Amino acid sequence: MSGEASLSTVDKLLYLGRVTWPHATVPVALRRLSVAAEHMRQRAFPRGRELAREGEPMASCYLLVRGRVRVSRRGVVLGEAEPGSLVGLEALLSQDHIGVGVVAVTDVLALQLDADTLLGILGDQFPLVHQAIRGATRRLLALVRRHPGPGTESSRLLGPRPAGRLMSLVEVLLHLRTPGLPFERSSIDALAELAAKVTQVAFRPGQVFWRHDQRARRLGLIVDGSVVCTASLDGTTSSFRLGPGRPLGVLEALAGERRWHDAVAETAGVLIELDVEDLFDMFEDNVDIALDYLAWLSRSTLELIETRLGPGRELLEFFTTPTASNPSDPANRRNRAPEDADRMTVAPAAGGVL
Repeated sequence: MSGEASLSTVDKLLYLGRVTWPHATVPVALRRLSVAAEHMRQRAFPRGRELAREGEPMASCYLLVRGRVRVSRRGVVLGEAEPGSLVGLEALLSQDHIGVGVVAVTDVLALQLDADTLLGILGDQFPLVHQAIRGATRRLLALVRRHPGPGTESSRLLGPRPAGRLMSLVEVLLHLRTPGLPFERSSIDALAELAAKVTQVAFRPGQVFWRHDQRARRLGLIVDGSVVCTASLDGTTSSFRLGPGRPLGVLEALAGERRWHDAVAETAGVLIELDVEDLFDMFEDNVDIALDYLAWLSRSTLELIETRLGPGRELLEFFTTPTASNPSDPANRRNRAPEDADRMTVAPAAGGVL
């Protein structure tokens, strides 16, 4: 395989342009993809070679140009990825430590992008991060709606319960850093700015926060009390209860979608509430926190797939991102003018990113 012709940046763009970016909610501009294309290294792997090993965090993701790879997780073979698949992107974004096994089934030609370079690109391209968060939330929301489960009632709060009084800025800040939530390790300074924008809302039993299909612009964190959420899907009604330390209405607000369930207070309590645009403003000023949030969304999706669905197609598709249609060999496209390529965009996908 040492005689492979080198792929040009335009060739790489042709492959990237066919990836069904699962996080994309609007077309991804080619000029943004070109940043990634310029940093992708052409690699050849003989049949049987390991590209990634289970039990280790993935160090790179791979866009398969030719050949197939076998993907495994926790000792279970999930399936094979074919040419045009982007393998390992979600493993990088989720900062997953278990990793996946990726082995060449045939001789493989791939474009490699290492984790540090990927995070560096995202750190300099906030529109990609913004789009990624929107899309990742939509995918997680779709999974939650299909598999709502019983829910978990509460999480361990760092700050004291308000007990009928107005909380201080420090107490709000502590609640935002609730263990298990995305801001657990975030910058105190950045979160202090966010904490100053939240609204403290006291609620009474039976109070309706929203009904199904209402517009979602605000998101909350329950500090005291409990809320019962009721959803209907395909004629089946399910309910779940949320208590202190649990987010309320976050997914649909971040995804830019409408409310998917009713939310009614079961007891008296308090929540802290924030406009979704204030959150995105903080993300733009603190891209490292935005990337932590994206990682949390990706890990939450992975956990939901593994606990509710187990090994199978959905888990394979989480770790491999397919193309809308298999691209032809770029050697046959070398006469295509770069100005034609500049008009390409990535078609919106139904479900997760770059």
